[in-house]
Amino acid sequence: MLFFRKLLLVLFWLGVLIATLSPFSQLEPLKESDSLESFEQWQIPTRLSALSQADQKKLLQRLAYPRSEIPARPLPDFNAITDVRKKKKAFFDYLRPHVRRENQRLLLLREQLLEIEDKKRKNMRLHIDEYAFLYSLYDEFRLDITETDMASLQELLLRVDIIPESLVLMQAANESAWGTSRFAVEGYNFFGQWCFREGCGLVPLNRAEDQFHEVARFEDAAAAISSYFYNLNTFHTYESLRQIRWKLREEDRPLRGEALAHGLHAYSERGEEYIEEITAMIRYNRRFLED
Repeated sequence: MLFFRKLLLVLFWLGVLIATLSPFSQLEPLKESDSLESFEQWQIPTRLSALSQADQKKLLQRLAYPRSEIPARPLPDFNAITDVRKKKKAFFDYLRPHVRRENQRLLLLREQLLEIEDKKRKNMRLHIDEYAFLYSLYDEFRLDITETDMASLQELLLRVDIIPESLVLMQAANESAWGTSRFAVEGYNFFGQWCFREGCGLVPLNRAEDQFHEVARFEDAAAAISSYFYNLNTFHTYESLRQIRWKLREEDRPLRGEALAHGLHAYSERGEEYIEEITAMIRYNRRFLED
């Protein structure tokens, strides 16, 4: 068993860690080639070359998005839409497919994790492709874990879960001024995400002389939304959001944007005022969200 663990460690901790996304953690956003979109294409073969082709195929199927990639579309000119209802609908229609794709993948991963957790609870032996699946998720969701036990599985389940569509869309609307901000127009940045490498994004016009951050630039809307999901599901600053979500799951209650918004104290310097603004926006725009 000890030899098997060592072999797994060698296989799974080789390669590049998925840890280059960044809004508020002093990390850089994922480059296009390092995005979650291409996760199964570049990371898995390097780490799992010892697996049989059949096991590699099963692993890739476990990690894949359930929907095909959504074709990239240029950002509409939301400023040109004068009708408020039409503008909001156009904004939501533009981002919603990417949000749903991320959430569908998270639900699929979560379902498989729950099956593995059930096997562990029943003391059933896991297959090597299931171990590969788990260690790939430990890597993706920034968990430094070397043993697969019930505690590590629960920590992973804490992170591998959806973010309510209403919360994602309202934060995007708030941070990007409904898709009209300079950072949205020039860099597909709908969430105010920062990066800290020179040239990684757009320099804020009002940045103080002693500051070095830039506002991250993304290739398209899909990359920006993947980055947002990654940040909320991995970084310690949003642990309270994940705890709220976990409690709702434990109580078998629906995951609503208003509830999870209370875990966003670290997202803005405005703290509670920011949370109240987001929750108010969700309530006020519910009819547009439901459309």
